[in-house]
Amino acid sequence: MIVFLTTGDHDYTHRSLIGADPDLEIRVIDYAKILELRQVPRATYVFTDLDRLGTEPLSMSAHLYIQLRDHGVRVLNNPARVLSRFGLLRMLLLKGINRFNAYRVEEGLMPRRWPVFLRIDGTHESPLPELYQNANDLELGIEAAIARGLPRSRLLIVEFMAEQVRPGLYRKLSCFRVGAASVAHTCVHDTDWVAKHGKLGITPPDLYEDELRIVRDNPYGAAVAQAFEIAGIEYGRIDFGVVGGEVQIYEINTNPNVKLDSEHPSPVRMESGRLFARNFLAALKAIDSPPT
Repeated sequence: MIVFLTTGDHDYTHRSLIGADPDLEIRVIDYAKILELRQVPRATYVFTDLDRLGTEPLSMSAHLYIQLRDHGVRVLNNPARVLSRFGLLRMLLLKGINRFNAYRVEEGLMPRRWPVFLRIDGTHESPLPELYQNANDLELGIEAAIARGLPRSRLLIVEFMAEQVRPGLYRKLSCFRVGAASVAHTCVHDTDWVAKHGKLGITPPDLYEDELRIVRDNPYGAAVAQAFEIAGIEYGRIDFGVVGGEVQIYEINTNPNVKLDSEHPSPVRMESGRLFARNFLAALKAIDSPPT
């Protein structure tokens, strides 16, 4: 059995796995409910949504992790070790992996590279859509964000680092870590630099062929493995781009929305999706623990 621990409003992310494979028993449990139980089932426990937890529930989750680990239960993602989005981006720059920096607005520091954008730490909402080209525009953008109710203490300034894979077309790549396994995911193609969900009908056939190669061969698996280690994350999805031939890490989501089957007009994309699903389920079986 594998148990994914999530926050209450975000337990939908792994429900597609329930019943997806007859050899896998998957449960999704809210942190609030698991902490109330006197006895928990024997299973592999995957701690997710750690960036969404406040200080007290994060600490409680870390104590639960320790208790389960000390009783011989397999656990992934130590809440006491996982870095925040800001902490990860700053550390990736310091380690020479990323070429761009991130700043907390409350640090009062100006970026060294332009343009930049704003986003909120601790959520998985899209960044604010504006790209700011100079300090004056950035200051106006920060004040506008605060006026909209976005907390200054959670606002991040991130230096823009992306390039088009084709004229007018951006590509976001993703890769899962599942214990010791690395599983390449399908790509997102979009005319918008944010490239969060993608758009149908804009991707040329050769990019779908290239996507199939990526899912099959996982050419970036080794490059992103170090970022997972730095972040202290044993399960999650890393989102990244390739800029100037180099992998640039954008974030790691410990509670990604896993979709194993979705219709698509491209038969090559459908093949990529099926291959990802097979690889992902195989990786889950490798971390599975028999219930007792």
